[in-house]
Amino acid sequence: MDDNEAKRHLKSLADAATRLETSAPGGGVVWHEWGAGSPLVLLHGGSGSWTHWVHTIPAFSDKYRVLAADTPGLGESPTPEDPHSIENVAAIISAGLDQLIPGNAPFVVAGFSFGGFCAARLAITQARRMERLIIVGSPPFGLGHINPANDVEPFKQTWSFDEATSVHRKNLSLLMLADPAKVDALALRIHHDNLKRARLRTRKLARTNALADDLPDVPCTVHGIWGEKDVTVYPSMDEVQRLFLETGPGATFDILPDTGHWAAYETPGLFNDLLRKRLQS
Repeated sequence: MDDNEAKRHLKSLADAATRLETSAPGGGVVWHEWGAGSPLVLLHGGSGSWTHWVHTIPAFSDKYRVLAADTPGLGESPTPEDPHSIENVAAIISAGLDQLIPGNAPFVVAGFSFGGFCAARLAITQARRMERLIIVGSPPFGLGHINPANDVEPFKQTWSFDEATSVHRKNLSLLMLADPAKVDALALRIHHDNLKRARLRTRKLARTNALADDLPDVPCTVHGIWGEKDVTVYPSMDEVQRLFLETGPGATFDILPDTGHWAAYETPGLFNDLLRKRLQS
């Protein structure tokens, strides 16, 4: 796949969706919806958009109503009002879900990286009907000070795709994908388009202990999915696993072999099989 094919692939997936907009005090959310059935809500990672789930959406839209958000201030969603915080962003998403999934209808949320921070807070505010929480590679104790993820090169939003490609390739290899061969044309295009539109400074919010603080208060079943080679793990995989397994009955923590931070992209077959298992457990 070259860049033109990557752009066509993303357009085809977007064209197959229903685009929805929700509003709330402080901001709004643009959603993309595929399929029908039980709602599966997908929250993407930092400086991203719904395209972080490009390999997940087609695998689940045949049996689920997939609702993929653009987090406020990212993708197509408008920038939220100040102050920018996980609590305020999650509140805007929660209000949107009340509009899209009214009443007491249950749903499941999967959150990747920064999306996991928002998803955990959402599980608390939507306690009456959120059936389970699936966290994918969200660093609950922040990134730590000594970490390859801190060595990413700055990106200038004025750069064209060609000007930025070498920086994208380096940063994706440092932070997102364990196998450099997986930094393909589609990954580069997704990453570039997402960074060009990013207005919310998610890295600053993700350096906190917000997820570690929220997990003990999550009332639903919690599942963690991590790449074995995820560089954002801090202080250790064992410590993160312990935190998840202590959340309550039915909690699980799965580690995908030879997989980096962006697990749903790098090893989609393994990831989708595991996600399906956790949704059905």
